[in-house]
Amino acid sequence: MIKNPVVCKFGGSSMADAGQFRKVRDIVLANPERAAVVVSAPGKRDKSDTKLTDLLYAVHETASRGLDFSEPFGMISDRYLSIAKELGLKTDIGSDLEKIREKILADGKNLNVSWVVSRGEFLCARLMAEFLGWDFVDAFDIVEINSSHRVSAEGYAAIAAALSKRERVVVPGFYARNALGELETFSRGGSDITGAILANALDARVYENWTDVSGLLMADPRVVDDPRPMPYVSYREIRELSYSGANVLHDESIAPCKAKGIPINIRNTNRPQDDGTVIGPHRKDVPHALVTGIAGRKNFSMIYIDKDMMNKERGFGARAMGILEGFGIPFEHAPTGIDSMSIIVDTAHLKPAQAEVIDAIERQLQPDKVRVFDEIALVATVGHGMTGQVGVAAKLFGALAAENVSVRVIDQGSSEINIIVGVDDADYDRAIRAIYGAFVGA
Repeated sequence: MIKNPVVCKFGGSSMADAGQFRKVRDIVLANPERAAVVVSAPGKRDKSDTKLTDLLYAVHETASRGLDFSEPFGMISDRYLSIAKELGLKTDIGSDLEKIREKILADGKNLNVSWVVSRGEFLCARLMAEFLGWDFVDAFDIVEINSSHRVSAEGYAAIAAALSKRERVVVPGFYARNALGELETFSRGGSDITGAILANALDARVYENWTDVSGLLMADPRVVDDPRPMPYVSYREIRELSYSGANVLHDESIAPCKAKGIPINIRNTNRPQDDGTVIGPHRKDVPHALVTGIAGRKNFSMIYIDKDMMNKERGFGARAMGILEGFGIPFEHAPTGIDSMSIIVDTAHLKPAQAEVIDAIERQLQPDKVRVFDEIALVATVGHGMTGQVGVAAKLFGALAAENVSVRVIDQGSSEINIIVGVDDADYDRAIRAIYGAFVGA
């Protein structure tokens, strides 16, 4: 393996069919520094198509109930066999598919869902390895994760040692080996994480994440017409934006690259000539707009607690959070006043236990008032350029007021790179367009 290689990850849309495989090969071979490739399972070929991973989940659900899974499995087989045939590959993918089918039949109700769905990436990597003429290396053999899906320093060293013996490799994404020696998948989109882990282990010069868009946009194009691209964004900014709803890159894939200052380049497989977006350390030499990006999510609830002299009562906030913890409910934000506290939670987490949560708050905290407000959206305005700038908040709230958008919650961290406002779900699109228009323009 060359020193400081370029590590590439190609998503499902990049692996959808034989034509996409050819694009990937052209991209990879165009730069001799590209020496490690991570692939996802084939994605949709068109809007009516089904992702291979979704078909594999269907296989697991059907087989684990003892039912006939031949229909979804047949669709999976046809996709891989057609890719292999069209590309003229000699890898006996048919034999691999038969071994998978036999294991599914043998395991029955004890079938490991992680193993089943990981076969999408496994088979795709096998085909791509032959198509490139590179070595196939199974992620299960080289990547070990702990209970938090993290790799230890020793684990990174082991990956580097294993790959140092290879010149160029293709590795399936989305899964690894846990501390018990079992196969375990990451959350959906987890091939991004695999690529970042390899980039860290190999001290990559850059981690290229190839997908179907030419980088990141300042806002959701479904909400804002033709939003501007983001040429450069810091690790901190993208973490804030990913958490707040921007979903081009898996947010857990940032940490392995950030640990070593490895830039992440989001690129478009269908437009390789585009520069895309670079994600890296906050750099003073990179010109920053006042606002880097705007993102948001809907369907939150706000638990509003009011109690006279709350600020004099030790441990009030800790007890409130302890109640949520007892019900397994994570919180998003908790803006407070002198005699009030608002706790923002995902509605889906709160609803199943809402009555019990409110009862516990009333019994343990004895508030003067407690209410739950639903259908709240959180909108985050992010940018290093906002730091220390006078009038940013005034401009933001002025834009919302001009559009008659009522603000229910305000939360700004001490870093000053993120202002979060809570608005009614119904005002979500108007809020984002208003903020974008104020800071970027129509």
